[in-house]
Amino acid sequence: MAVSDRTVLVLYGSETGNAQDMAEELGSLFRRLRFRAVVHELDAADLTALLDHRLVVFVVSTTGQGDMPHNSLIFWRKLLRKKLPPGCLASLRYTCLGLGDSTYLKFNWAARKLIRRLEQLGATTFMDPCEADEQFPDGIDGTFVRWADELKSHLLEHHPHPGGLQPIPDQVNLPPRWSLEPALLRAQTDASQDVGPAALVGHQSDSPPPDLLPIPDAWTATIVENKRMTPDTHWQDVRLVSLDVSPRGPVPGDILSCNPGDCLTVYPKNFPDDAQRLIALMGWEAVADQPLDLSLCDALPPALYAAPRPCTLRGLLLHNVDFTAVPRRSFLRSISYFASDCDQRERLVEFTTAEFLDEYFDYATRSRRTIIEVLDEFSSVRVPPGRLLDVFPLIRGRDFSIANGGATLRHPTDPRAARVELLVALVKYRTILRKPRQGLCSRYLADLAPGATLHLSHKPVLSPVHGPANARRPLVAMATGTGIAPVRSLIHERLTHPAPAPVLVFFGNRNRAADFFFAAEWQHALDHRDISLFAAFSRDQREKVYVQDLVRREAPVLARLIPQQPIFAVCGGSSKMADACKSAVFEPFIQAGDEQEQKKILDAATWWQEIW
Repeated sequence: MAVSDRTVLVLYGSETGNAQDMAEELGSLFRRLRFRAVVHELDAADLTALLDHRLVVFVVSTTGQGDMPHNSLIFWRKLLRKKLPPGCLASLRYTCLGLGDSTYLKFNWAARKLIRRLEQLGATTFMDPCEADEQFPDGIDGTFVRWADELKSHLLEHHPHPGGLQPIPDQVNLPPRWSLEPALLRAQTDASQDVGPAALVGHQSDSPPPDLLPIPDAWTATIVENKRMTPDTHWQDVRLVSLDVSPRGPVPGDILSCNPGDCLTVYPKNFPDDAQRLIALMGWEAVADQPLDLSLCDALPPALYAAPRPCTLRGLLLHNVDFTAVPRRSFLRSISYFASDCDQRERLVEFTTAEFLDEYFDYATRSRRTIIEVLDEFSSVRVPPGRLLDVFPLIRGRDFSIANGGATLRHPTDPRAARVELLVALVKYRTILRKPRQGLCSRYLADLAPGATLHLSHKPVLSPVHGPANARRPLVAMATGTGIAPVRSLIHERLTHPAPAPVLVFFGNRNRAADFFFAAEWQHALDHRDISLFAAFSRDQREKVYVQDLVRREAPVLARLIPQQPIFAVCGGSSKMADACKSAVFEPFIQAGDEQEQKKILDAATWWQEIW
């Protein structure tokens, strides 16, 4: 296929959605510059496709322990094939934006590995790659906005339109990539057709619809127990959700097999009252329950797992559209085109510019405003129903680390099924605006009673620390809150191997009486196994004590273990905690001897970090 001078390929490797959102923004930038932009996840691209485009842009986040995101692993394996000749990508001109968090030891390794491999195969950059850091004062957004401006200037200078056409002005809305208009037109033509009760079931119920969505390679799970782990009087509701996962497909023995560090991905749904609120705000009442034939649409988002037939706009809102999410800058830009009030339109646009990043952070991220609240506040916005999938984000699955492992993953009575446990902190709080907040997935899971079924995805750990060889290495686990879940799973698995090495667990939470998760189980392990537990409950005394304080206190014990090449596992919800634990381990050991020699010894240890 001939290379097109005006076709740009944008490929993303994304774990949480940041890289995908930025890739979509770059696609819009290219379209404004009158390029034909193709945006795909990395796994959707063949190596030959790289040579079919004049320019290629990679947006790649780093996950886990310097790993490529899950939706780029197939592409990465293709790129690593030994039979590829050194100059096979010599005609490729590319640039890359890496997204990372410098609290991880292998900061931005995914982008760095990708660039190094592309260079080995002969590819060259048309613009310097960039690395964004979540720890920068203005986060990855600030880096992206400035880098995108530099990219625009570079393209205008070096790749002007051959016919002299000027870029499409920012004030002009681009045509939609995904449009429901054909389906809506057909629905309006058939308006006399009876909608039927199935289309309205979500509207009539107080709970999300029970339909199982067609998630690719999904596992069907049944809720066995949804047990609260904290007292009813405690401020935080933490659940131990037990699931029976059925065999998948016709292949005998196709039973879910999990390892410590693996995640199950839950796909939450919206509640009918929230969907109705958005319908009313947008004025979609007349079309909300008309059956839609999505096959009439030219293109649909690849991650749209449409609700069962008959599909309706309301059904898409219930099953697929994440309108309770914190709005990204791209969303605010998109809805600005549909604001009839000039002041509101101008304000929305301001939030998307580099000069007003601080205000965007205060307005959206810091206050945790939701999309539906933004639309309530910017009351002149009326998004056409045909633009639903083009403007609003889709619901992404939420990942939860499995909390059990080894023999405990076997179903107690059915050898064809697996019993999996998830430790889930239900997100419920008040923002700085004093408004109550409840996470979409938290509310969904809290509503699921025993017997309810759902579809799950299995996400294997990319940098494993389990298995018989690792079990012979000491384990030093540092966890806060629900971060104890992957640690518990790892310990369960280690105890299935003969003569496992000693385990030190440093666990931190607020109150021993309220949130000492699995306390009885830890006591049993301490009595019968080579396990030491150090617990820090920060609010149980006047002077706060944290996990990192206990780690530093036990520095002499750790110093004796470090030459044995231990595994350090840090799990929890705070990068600040992870950084403090790293300092508490590294600093005393390095200061106790020759700096270079001590660092060499530390390099032989494994630092495994999961922060969310």
